[in-house]
Amino acid sequence: MLIQFLGTNAGSPSIKRNVTSIALILNHNIYEIWLFDCGEATQHQILRTSIKLSKIKKIFITHMHGDHIFGLPGLLTSRSINNVSERLDIYGGKGIKYYINTFLKISNSYINFPLNIFEISEGEIFNNNKYKVISFLLNHSIECYGFYIKEKDKVGHLNVQKLIFDGVLPGPVYKHLKLGKKVQLNNGKIIDGKKYLGKNIKGKNIVILGDTAPFKEEYNFIYNVDILIHECTLSNNMSYLANIRGHSTNIQAAILARKYFVKKLILTHFSARYNYLDIKKILKECTKIFFNTYIAYDFSIFKI
Repeated sequence: MLIQFLGTNAGSPSIKRNVTSIALILNHNIYEIWLFDCGEATQHQILRTSIKLSKIKKIFITHMHGDHIFGLPGLLTSRSINNVSERLDIYGGKGIKYYINTFLKISNSYINFPLNIFEISEGEIFNNNKYKVISFLLNHSIECYGFYIKEKDKVGHLNVQKLIFDGVLPGPVYKHLKLGKKVQLNNGKIIDGKKYLGKNIKGKNIVILGDTAPFKEEYNFIYNVDILIHECTLSNNMSYLANIRGHSTNIQAAILARKYFVKKLILTHFSARYNYLDIKKILKECTKIFFNTYIAYDFSIFKI
């Protein structure tokens, strides 16, 4: 899996940063993309990447503030203009369905693809044979969610050398053994694929937080995640202002990462007041508390 940041500013864009949107690129033999938030001009940002609108299958909205949703009208209608017919699922809190239906109706816009809109609450909101997604409430000025994305464990590698040693030569039978099935060979012998599989390959996991001040709740699934994406609207010397507005500082993000023993912390959602040198200082302060911290810039890509 890959993470690509399409916008990393908070509130309003700057010359070098657009407002919030994050693309999660899945690669289970199919090229599929999930967006997390869709700030204004997200579709313009997409044009500067290899991402195709037709490959965006799901959009998860953390909350209803404009810098997280104002890109939806353009993205959805452009999808139709470009004759994308694949289904799109959108997940968000209370009001997301009304918002989408209203802008489509008032602008007399249309969509020519199946669109499912789910108004979520806390708990599991998606689960299939490859991934599950859990939403959880954060500490912001309006209802706002974080998302825990878990890639399910994959079947271990097939031990080809052992199969050949046991007289089972490569062929179509390997496909069934890879699935852990029992197979009857031409000589009548039955072998169990499970005996030739290595240990399961542990799936990756990631937590993407929407806007939030520090929260008191204990979310056990955050412990030891591969990547934590945390907002960093203001620097530590403005912590009071950040917190009363429902936001966090770099130091508060680092403390959370250390508390939950996450493997990698990525900071995003910076106030437009900060320039490149300011951001470097923010990172330096953060790494004193949690060393494995990274800054997200527009179009940054991180491997999970």
